[in-house]
Amino acid sequence: MADEVFSGGVSVTGVEPGTTTIAIKSTTNPNISKKVPVTVKSRNLLAYGPASGNGLTVTVAQDGSLDFSSGTESVPLHKGVRWKFDVPEGIVGVPLIISYTGDVPGNLIIGIYANANSLGGVYQGKNNTVVTIPKGTTRVELRIMRGGVTAGSVSGNLKIQLELGNTAHEWMKPDVTSLEGGGYELANLYPRVTGLPKTLGTDPGITVTAPTPGTYRFKGSTTTAADSWNNLTNMVHVDAGTYTMDATDWPLGNDSWLMGIQAHISHDDGSEGATVFEPRNYGPKTLKAGTLQCNIFVNTTGEVDKTFTPRLYKID
Repeated sequence: MADEVFSGGVSVTGVEPGTTTIAIKSTTNPNISKKVPVTVKSRNLLAYGPASGNGLTVTVAQDGSLDFSSGTESVPLHKGVRWKFDVPEGIVGVPLIISYTGDVPGNLIIGIYANANSLGGVYQGKNNTVVTIPKGTTRVELRIMRGGVTAGSVSGNLKIQLELGNTAHEWMKPDVTSLEGGGYELANLYPRVTGLPKTLGTDPGITVTAPTPGTYRFKGSTTTAADSWNNLTNMVHVDAGTYTMDATDWPLGNDSWLMGIQAHISHDDGSEGATVFEPRNYGPKTLKAGTLQCNIFVNTTGEVDKTFTPRLYKID
């Protein structure tokens, strides 16, 4: 702490968060003095602590930063941990900035959420994002999830900060680092295919069923190319934001044009649409508001016995 005494009052500048006492003395009567307790709060408005879920373990390092580890266990895509905390007084409806320093282990995505909606986030290649908490919000969430295009292990350290304004400053330990967190996964927005079962190809063909909602099984054989581009289609409206697409257990890998997912967007503003997700190109995309036409394609011959779950996530 540093304190300065002036004839017209006292100016106190907090160097580190914590509690201290300042002594105020009269400049005209040295016998008049007062000791006043002062609490300096961190500029870092986050609250977090130990958490585990989906194979990911988070602990608080000695300096208040976060250590991430999954050992040899694979952390599933877009699953991880979260912390819920009360909105600090005076920060609703004003600009805030979320930032991080350190390595981003395992392509982690760090996001701030209110009422289940993403306010903004940071991840490898994207930092210093300005967000605003909507008026009327009383609780927010810090979520940290596995990103990228493949699941995998996680190991590393991050210093994450949410502060007032639109300029990121040097990281400071939050006031609260003992808040217990838990596991979390993003909602899968991929629209479900209806009208099943269906048969693709011939002699006898590949039968498509849904053993569980949102999961599809392809079993059978075809002597001619299934050539199915429009048989397994459905649509979903998306708000403006950053989205990524993947699947659980890609049948033939995420770069195959024999079996996979493709999506085309028609924009609400009438501007020209485009194909936004396809093999070798499923990673994060910033989309305008519009309608996504999503189709699972099968363009192969021979025996098939594959099961997979297509996934669409809004990450920002």
